[in-house]
Amino acid sequence: MSLNHPSPATKAAWLTARWWFVTAVALIAMAVTARLGVWQSDRAQQKESLHTLQQAQALLAPLTNAAFESPVDAAQGMHRRVSLQGVWRPEHTVFLQNRSQNGVPGFWVLTPLQLSPTAMVLVQRGWAPRDRVSSEVLPPIETPPGTVTIEGRWVAPPSRMVELAREEGSAPRSSAIRQNLDVNAWAKEMKLPILATVLQTGAASEGLARDWAPALSGADKNRGYAFQWFALSGLVAVLFVWFQIILVLRHVPPTRS
Repeated sequence: MSLNHPSPATKAAWLTARWWFVTAVALIAMAVTARLGVWQSDRAQQKESLHTLQQAQALLAPLTNAAFESPVDAAQGMHRRVSLQGVWRPEHTVFLQNRSQNGVPGFWVLTPLQLSPTAMVLVQRGWAPRDRVSSEVLPPIETPPGTVTIEGRWVAPPSRMVELAREEGSAPRSSAIRQNLDVNAWAKEMKLPILATVLQTGAASEGLARDWAPALSGADKNRGYAFQWFALSGLVAVLFVWFQIILVLRHVPPTRS
């Protein structure tokens, strides 16, 4: 007659400290990798939603100076095309360094465009290569005087890059050259009525290239990462079942009748 209770050997196989430790580690690994997979899937959906919004906004009529005569709703204006007339304020031009294009180091050049006495936009005018000898030398660009017309689109401020602290005693850096720019803080410091950040588009001119990367969603990359995390979670689960359950059962002596 078979016993209904597990044998002492079976109990010993499941109750070792090593078995429980490995089980806990495996469960944590499965939970973490699965959560990372979910996070990457969510990121893919967010990027797709943003890309869809960008495409929809790009189909709307360009915003003109009139749109900036009153408080601007950034949520409605973001990613819209713009066609603006104004006067450059070259004394406030900023050169963001370590911005490469086609593998060549250089600067993003940003200059405020005065639309009216109380309204400005900060224009990311283009990219210029850095000097081959010194990164402190400003690239030779042209800034036309008088009223100019620019075409572009309303974008978020430039993304922040990792910034290394300057060594004590090193030569001071030109105030026009920066690694990062907090637009709101900078505008407040300079007392500039910056209402939006605009990415200028069109052909190269004034010593500046405008080969901006296309507005792709990038969701496929996140989906690929999500698949890798889910696959890793599944692999941990398979290995756990094989080594912690199947092999343990195989090595447990059969219960005697």
